[in-house]
Amino acid sequence: MSCDIPVCEGVREPQDCKCYKAVMRTYSDMRDVPHTVAMEAALRVYRYHHPEDTKADASLTVEKWISHGHIH
Repeated sequence: MSCDIPVCEGVREPQDCKCYKAVMRTYSDMRDVPHTVAMEAALRVYRYHHPEDTKADASLTVEKWISHGHIH
């Protein structure tokens, strides 16, 4: 049986980005604000470093990093 879930080709891996630590630090330092606010701040940091990425790819990348790190 095969899986029909599409692979997101535009999602970056943490080891491929020098900005990973800055994105994660931005998110984790915002513990006193709602998740959506912290996520938006982390996404802005990411988009600063990767303006070439689509908004969808940037959002998926940051969500993946944050959900994998379980830091908020």
